[in-house]
Amino acid sequence: MNFDLFDKISSKYKDYKLEKIKSGASKRTFYRLIKNSNSLICLDSSNEKKEYNNFLKAHSYLSKVNVSIPKIYENDNANNILILEDFGNLRFDKILKDYPLKKLLEYAVRTLIVLKNDIYYDNSNHLSVYNYNAFKSEISEFLDFYYPYVHNKEISKNLAEEFYGCWQSYFDSINFNFINFVHKDFNINNLIYLPSRKDHLRCGLLDFQGAFWGECCWDLFSLLEDSRIYFDDQFNDYFIKLYYKSTKQNIDIDDFKEKYYMLNCARQTRLLGRWVKLSKELNQSFYLGFIETTKRRLVKGIGKTNRKNLKLIYNKLIPGCCNV
Repeated sequence: MNFDLFDKISSKYKDYKLEKIKSGASKRTFYRLIKNSNSLICLDSSNEKKEYNNFLKAHSYLSKVNVSIPKIYENDNANNILILEDFGNLRFDKILKDYPLKKLLEYAVRTLIVLKNDIYYDNSNHLSVYNYNAFKSEISEFLDFYYPYVHNKEISKNLAEEFYGCWQSYFDSINFNFINFVHKDFNINNLIYLPSRKDHLRCGLLDFQGAFWGECCWDLFSLLEDSRIYFDDQFNDYFIKLYYKSTKQNIDIDDFKEKYYMLNCARQTRLLGRWVKLSKELNQSFYLGFIETTKRRLVKGIGKTNRKNLKLIYNKLIPGCCNV
């Protein structure tokens, strides 16, 4: 039992049973507080003050629109601890075999439609705004971690320059509009099924502390192209069109899809490096198990871009991955 935590939280929870919840790579610690039929979540961010503040900033935006996020019952700014509503254990990634995939995805996509239509750009709370520097930093994880892991050597200066040059020319060719609220990690392991609610509110959102202002397609491909688990993408075109038609887009659908596939390829690229990085830093080899799904989604995405130079550079980085 974590007596230190009980010393910090309100005395009214002293007679609650405390259960630690597995939290992956995060430095935050999650607990479930249980008393009879009452259950709450305690989020201890004492080791991540920035994440604590970012969670509150994102929550302030999300609480103003009609989506399902955990209520904050208490917040202790001195210790960076939150007492939150408990959404339960029906995480989307855990229930894919028990519920129709299309229905779960629809709840999530319709939640994204609300976020796009009802949250307007306002940086008074200082959410970060995506830009090329952030983009380059992310894709660099591929060169720093994945390439040496696969090839057992550091990447050459010329090949690295070709990689960055290819991506920068692609980035510069697109008219991005980084004014949309982006959850950032809108993956099925961060979505909770809430069967007692109606329509899109059955999709509960967690882990939105990484939110930023960016392109609205980001959360859509995070959902449909989830890198941790491979599920059939037979509904992707349907949901891309549903999202496009239901949101306030000022570009044609082909331009929307180009942004979707381009940014998705960059994200899958970054994640190949991230899985290797986490496996080493945390000494947790299970992260390496996500590589094949990530690579599969990357290769498919590269094929959708119709960028020959992108296919050429990835064939050098991951021999034989793309048919040119």
